[in-house]
Amino acid sequence: MRRPAFLAALLPLTLGLPAAALELDLPIACTPGTDCWIVHYVDHDPGPGVADSFCGPMSYDGHDGIDFAVRDGAAMRAGVEVLAAADGVVARVRDGVRDVAVEQGGKEQVADINCGNGMVVVHPDGWETQYCHLRQGSVAVRPGDTVQAGQKLGLVGLSGMTSFPHLHLSVRKDGQKLDPFHAALPEEACTVTGTTLWSADATERIGAYQPLALSVLGIADGPITSEAVWDGRAETALLTADSPAIVAFLGGYSLRRGDRITITLTDPGGGEVVRHEQDQARDQARTMIFAGRKRPPEGWPAGSWTARAEVVRDGQPYRLERRFAVAP
Repeated sequence: MRRPAFLAALLPLTLGLPAAALELDLPIACTPGTDCWIVHYVDHDPGPGVADSFCGPMSYDGHDGIDFAVRDGAAMRAGVEVLAAADGVVARVRDGVRDVAVEQGGKEQVADINCGNGMVVVHPDGWETQYCHLRQGSVAVRPGDTVQAGQKLGLVGLSGMTSFPHLHLSVRKDGQKLDPFHAALPEEACTVTGTTLWSADATERIGAYQPLALSVLGIADGPITSEAVWDGRAETALLTADSPAIVAFLGGYSLRRGDRITITLTDPGGGEVVRHEQDQARDQARTMIFAGRKRPPEGWPAGSWTARAEVVRDGQPYRLERRFAVAP
């Protein structure tokens, strides 16, 4: 978000930032909106409520960084690189914290190591970046190492105080945490006028702000659990005409009460085999929804099927679509 030049010149003076602020590249090797998603921004609400970088709901109380989530546990295990966002020197490193969701491992196990595996990189003029929740054993740098923007630091993991595989990035200037989308302090209003710390390339790759994230649309041949989906163990490798059922599952972040959710399954002839509609009952940080039906007596038509998901909020639709094959 570039602002008029005279406003951009005023903000660094207000925050005590140098005129030449830190410029950040994308800190993760993925395509935002396709195989990774920003699911939490910095919280700018000074009270118990939430206001993300753009005054929306994509944060939680007191969150002080940017969370880039990958699709599921399978993506984490395949390996998604965490990258240095800018040139600097590695100051501190931690590795050896196991990858386990806090719901399974317990908060007491990570009470003093919320960040899990990760590192702090220092940059000129009092700037620092911190990278959290990396995969155990993946950290590729040591204190004192000089790193270049785009260099591999490790892999996305599930270590520390977290429920899902993601990279948490924090940015600090002279010890104060800032929102990289506005070069703003968390206590500043989310509508603060300023300039982004992201490079032009990172800004383009991140794309437009979305107030929710639809990250998973998969297909299974029978009942499955949310835990299996988020761990990447739910997708059926091959559906056939004799599969006992076809079940679509939709996973997303920051769904809100009143969102209208529709999931459909369409057969090769264009017939709508499944249509599931519901209103989101409550605000949820992560949501999983299932829709499907059992095999009819004549079996499933072979060929190319289409799964579609749509969430409508305040009249604005957010959609996800995928095709899948049913073999004879």
